[in-house]
Amino acid sequence: MNLDFNTLIGGNLTHKLAAINITEPTEVQQGAIPLITERRDLIAQSPTGTGKTLAFLLPIIARIDPENRAAQAIVVAPTHELAVQIAKVASGLTDDPESVALLIGSASKPRQLDALKKKPRIIVGSLGRILDFIAEKKLSVHHVKTLVFDEADRLIDDKSIADVERLIKSTLKERQILLFSAKIPDKTRNLAETLMKNPEILMPSTTLPANIIHYYIETDLRSKFDIMRRLIHGKNISAAMIFVNRPFAIEKTADRLNHHKLSTSPLYGTADRLRRKQALDAFRNGRTRLLVASDIAARGLDIGGLSYVINLDLPDDAAGYLHRAGRCGRMGAKGEVFSIVTAGEAAKLRRIAKELGFKLVQA
Repeated sequence: MNLDFNTLIGGNLTHKLAAINITEPTEVQQGAIPLITERRDLIAQSPTGTGKTLAFLLPIIARIDPENRAAQAIVVAPTHELAVQIAKVASGLTDDPESVALLIGSASKPRQLDALKKKPRIIVGSLGRILDFIAEKKLSVHHVKTLVFDEADRLIDDKSIADVERLIKSTLKERQILLFSAKIPDKTRNLAETLMKNPEILMPSTTLPANIIHYYIETDLRSKFDIMRRLIHGKNISAAMIFVNRPFAIEKTADRLNHHKLSTSPLYGTADRLRRKQALDAFRNGRTRLLVASDIAARGLDIGGLSYVINLDLPDDAAGYLHRAGRCGRMGAKGEVFSIVTAGEAAKLRRIAKELGFKLVQA
């Protein structure tokens, strides 16, 4: 059964979504929103670009009590840039933007304290900074009814599980816990289930949207870079994400593209926050045309309006392809994925296409 936004979250939020050209709920939104509304614990896996952020934000915002001047929901993200993105979306959907507070370690603590004094109802941030404010008694979580862990596989692990448990135990006993991620390994799921109450498991289909076209160009290994460079010029690509598999290849590829007058930012998973922010800001603001990253470097990243993804290296498996391809063609917009492959990789790509059910087009 297809549900519309008005049925799922009511007219006020439906009008706000329509104003930003979001009119039809995605599969994960149709599956998750009713369960969240029923206050069920939930583990939801869905590919990048399928609308996971709105899937948990919309029902949270719909049921916030404006008369209760206390934090009622907390959203935890593994990276500061993802937390910023979530907070921005939440602020744009609420009637009072000050009802959303962003708490991350890289930002001014006094400014965040000022935001908390305005009694926000929704807290978005990093696990460490949120726990700091709770320990300092600057953030009361006694009214928090919903906890969300986004990109949960990076938060529910051996390294962070003790802090996650501390946060959960500081909130109401009858709290609701929601886990969302593009990929939820068995280990993450098993750990999560020890913290949750009979969670629903939601894993929508892995079919890619029909609005994404999947091209491949077969060549030899040494010619890959030149093929990519000609592709960017030939299609006059103004913005694209380029994926490589090995972290050391990020800078090398970016340097070569910059040498050819194609403005490029390298994105490293191991880079400090400032360098990551500088690379992302340059790309988002159009100062650079291209962003080169590995899968690890691109985790937790949301870039709206992207039309092109280029696989200079083929991902390891279908899940990796799904994660990359989902970064373009969001919310019904046209997207194009170009995989530049050797003969051996072409066979692997055909297997991935068969598994995910998309048609390959030779460019």
